[in-house]
Amino acid sequence: MRWRTIKSTGLPVLMIALLSLWSISPYGLRIEERFGLEALFWLRGPIEPPPGVVVVAITKHSAKALGLSDKLYEWSRDIHGKLVENLTQLEAGRIAFDVFFEHARDQAGDKHFERAIRGANNVFLFVRAEREFLDVGGQMEGELQTLLYPYAPFARAAIGTAPLILPKVPARVNRFYLRLPGHSERSTLHAATWLSEQANPALAAEYLASLPVMPLLNLYGPPRTITTVEFSQVIQDPSSVAELIAGATVFVGYSANQQPDQKDGFYTAFTSPQGLDISGVELAATAYANLAQGQFLKEWLPAYNGLLAFLYGLVVYYCSRRFAPLGSAIAVAGLAISMSVIVYLCFGFYQLWLPWFHTVVVMTLLCATVGMWLRSRESDFQQRLLHWAFGKYLPQEELQKLVAGKSLPDRRDYHHSVCLVTDAQGFSRLSEQLSPAALADLMQEYYYNLIPPIRQAGGIISDVAGDGVIALWPHLSPGTSWQTLHAVVKKINSNIDNFNQVHPDLQLPTRIGIHAGEIVLGHFGALDHHEFRAMGDIVNTTSRLEGANKMLGTRVLLSEECVDKEDAQLRDLGRYQFVGKNNPLRLFTLWESPEAELKGLFEKARENLEKGDLAQASEKFQCLLKRFPEDGPTQFIAGVLSEIKPDSEISHGLENGIIRFKSK
Repeated sequence: MRWRTIKSTGLPVLMIALLSLWSISPYGLRIEERFGLEALFWLRGPIEPPPGVVVVAITKHSAKALGLSDKLYEWSRDIHGKLVENLTQLEAGRIAFDVFFEHARDQAGDKHFERAIRGANNVFLFVRAEREFLDVGGQMEGELQTLLYPYAPFARAAIGTAPLILPKVPARVNRFYLRLPGHSERSTLHAATWLSEQANPALAAEYLASLPVMPLLNLYGPPRTITTVEFSQVIQDPSSVAELIAGATVFVGYSANQQPDQKDGFYTAFTSPQGLDISGVELAATAYANLAQGQFLKEWLPAYNGLLAFLYGLVVYYCSRRFAPLGSAIAVAGLAISMSVIVYLCFGFYQLWLPWFHTVVVMTLLCATVGMWLRSRESDFQQRLLHWAFGKYLPQEELQKLVAGKSLPDRRDYHHSVCLVTDAQGFSRLSEQLSPAALADLMQEYYYNLIPPIRQAGGIISDVAGDGVIALWPHLSPGTSWQTLHAVVKKINSNIDNFNQVHPDLQLPTRIGIHAGEIVLGHFGALDHHEFRAMGDIVNTTSRLEGANKMLGTRVLLSEECVDKEDAQLRDLGRYQFVGKNNPLRLFTLWESPEAELKGLFEKARENLEKGDLAQASEKFQCLLKRFPEDGPTQFIAGVLSEIKPDSEISHGLENGIIRFKSK
């Protein structure tokens, strides 16, 4: 029982705890980001990007419109200078280039770009960060990170330079860096741009330092969701974008709007089905917008996420174990929907990312499956236990009816059945002699010798009362019943003989009566007490047969309805009528080591009696009694015939060979 409790409660709780720990492990968190976060973005869909952030996209279309090469490194810096001048005239707030200006190019163009940067006094330039893995003795022991700064005159003219690094693990971007890894004092491009706009830079720097190194990106939608204008449009028709640029923070970089043109793309939750990724410059603009609006995704500590998954898993497991299959399915579905709604509302309205994949998907499926499976196993075990327990009191067919229904069956079954009744002789004496505990132990052993032969032969134990058993064979054909009953009687007699030998001072000689007739099987009772039993005259008559053994000095009495008259082991005792019964019964018993002389003389005497020749019958039974004084049936019949008086009750019917019992 203790192991069953551990298995049904302890192991599932341990499984839920281990799964919760797995969900907050590095691999679990990565899976949650991959599936859970993407699902939440998909459910939420694109949202309106904040105003004041614009991407100036360098595309193939712009290159063509400006008559420039598709290769950005072949462009003169003069065109970038003109871009900065136009953006300054349009009153852009900040200008951040996601373009690496590494070396000098044409002198005039470089000078123009330098003057424009210095004149604008709001330009940030991109710093390239390169990583070099160190090979020590053939082993990659570490890495060396190097910062490559833009062309010095440009860097001096700008108000700042900063790297743009986006985590790409394993191949998707969900987060952004606020600070350069390994250089906590060095802000990234979007963070530096935001920091430069703050009225109190020191306080803003403290705020940035309090944030995680890699906050979650709150993506606004698929590529080009952030307000985007073409590079060529700002150069050729700046007035058309004046309203968008005025006061805005502008990020300049490569941003294609079709796949063949894309060279700087990152896979995100909003990557289009056609494979178009979000460009690095748009992700930088998104990170800046998250900071400016305070809309970056917040997340709990991993321990809190694990606790949430653990508690949710426990509730799902409890519901799946507690309720029936339909109720369990409804409860678990309700829990999954409710948790999904809570996670979605926190994500969509409060920018709080809660674990959805491990909590709702994994925990729901696993805990509900385990809970329902264990409930099914427990139900099967309980059903087998009930079958085993109630099978000792009810027939299997009746058990199936009870299991299938929700109440006691109203229908009662009518059968032509064979009934067997036993009685232990001397039980009353032993009940006075023994203590209740000793008597209970003795009777338990007694029943172990009495009941198995009946059950093995397909009999139903209808009642066990004190020292007696009532057994039924509802489906036993009367014509072939003796083949079954003979083996049962023989086995019972053998078992009881062995029992009495083991307990010589506590012997329980057993009498058996067998009869056949119509019965009704069903549940009888009222209110909170019912019993499954047989009703009909057959039970009463069989009990009378069992009791008649005492008068006839026999161990077994059978009625004519359930014997094979051709069986030489059966002894025809003639016809008898019980007190209160109208119809006489022909009774049989078993010859117990019969002598040929007794068998022949008894048959002749019985025939005289049944012919109504009472004088001859009386004479022959008296002779038999002298010859076989221990024969019980002879003693009884001889005694009856010796008491014959004219018009006496006992003599009434003897002329037809029917012997009346004087008592029940």
